[in-house]
Amino acid sequence: MKLFLHSHAVLILLFLVQGFFVFFYYWFAGLHSFSHLFYILGVQLLILAGYLVYRWYQDRGVYQWIGTHQEDTEVPYLGSSVFCAELYEKQMELSRLQHQKLHETEAKLEARVTYMNQWVHQVKTPLSVINLIIQEEDEPIFEQIKKEVRQIEYGLETLLYSSRLDLFERDFKIEAVSLSDILQSVIQNYKRYFIQHRVYPKTHIQADDMIYTDAKWLKFAVGQVITNAVKYSSGVSDRLELKIFRREDKTVLEIRDHGVGIPSQDLKRVFDPYYTGENGRRFQESTGIGLYLVKEITGKLNHEVEISSAPGKGTAVQFIFLTKV
Repeated sequence: MKLFLHSHAVLILLFLVQGFFVFFYYWFAGLHSFSHLFYILGVQLLILAGYLVYRWYQDRGVYQWIGTHQEDTEVPYLGSSVFCAELYEKQMELSRLQHQKLHETEAKLEARVTYMNQWVHQVKTPLSVINLIIQEEDEPIFEQIKKEVRQIEYGLETLLYSSRLDLFERDFKIEAVSLSDILQSVIQNYKRYFIQHRVYPKTHIQADDMIYTDAKWLKFAVGQVITNAVKYSSGVSDRLELKIFRREDKTVLEIRDHGVGIPSQDLKRVFDPYYTGENGRRFQESTGIGLYLVKEITGKLNHEVEISSAPGKGTAVQFIFLTKV
């Protein structure tokens, strides 16, 4: 009703001005009978009230719909008046155009992701050949080449998963899995990375670790945290602690390093995309995308991720899962 009165405020004001003009016109013309003057003014106000009631009855669906919180983009039937019908048709036309553009955008995004996947796999093939060629070589120069090849492989994996994130709903499968199996698989995948940086993981499994998740996406998220922990521990500490334990009705995977730690002013922004902070300026390999992807993936999987840290003492990242029922 408030919106309706506001939209007709000018009309109401004009009627009132006209009414008072007629009132004073007849007064100065010599008609000093208040009963006649108020009768004329009352008839005008009655006509105005009747018109407003008619318009409200005709267009009430529009004002009620506009005045309520909407979560659905579809417009309901708003009434039989010409205004309502035209508004409904216009909205339907805009909705069709919106859906058409949305489908076109999704098709382009899917094509881009497909191209990216093909490109990544094409690049992985020569990298595998390079690894086969140099795997038996022990000279320092080949060790450096192996290190750079591994960096390219990790970068390609990050690129692949970040491109798939926009189509996450089409590429995940929730099932009951063993968290310790996922953890061991990630450790095996990053074995050479541990050796290269001389940081060695130690696992502590203290509880039943069956959870509901998508194993592929979770492995990637855990891998991102582990690579960060190793990178920022290298040369400072050789310990990396991986624990699985229960916290009330939840299962927790904690990845704790004893590296350089994160400054307090950076801690609240570590999940922001492309934010590297003070450590990112010290370690040139940092891109600021890893923890952002971790946050996005855990959110889409309905898990939680928390981080705590202190400069010079290390960092702890916890993945929190609902316990299997």
